[in-house]
Amino acid sequence: MNWINISVGIALALFTVTFAFENMMPVHLSFLNFQSDDMPLFLPVVMSFLLGFAGGLLALSFSRRKHKKEIKYLRKENALLNQEVENLRNIPLQDDL
Repeated sequence: MNWINISVGIALALFTVTFAFENMMPVHLSFLNFQSDDMPLFLPVVMSFLLGFAGGLLALSFSRRKHKKEIKYLRKENALLNQEVENLRNIPLQDDL
């Protein structure tokens, strides 16, 4: 599994470097009152990708935290239920005769 992560990371790095070299033309950005100097085209594209990636990681971290909490609760409940089943198995049978 680790070699898959490394190969995907290398592929993404090669893609990013190739994209950067192919998109060196200067662009001028403006947003609301913010005016930028001329910068290569790949910079705003890569920055927006990284911001989206960071936002996705942030959103997933909240979801992961919620699921870890639920797993902890379910494991505790499972242990209690297993103990109850074990106690019921050990109760001696009584004949009503």
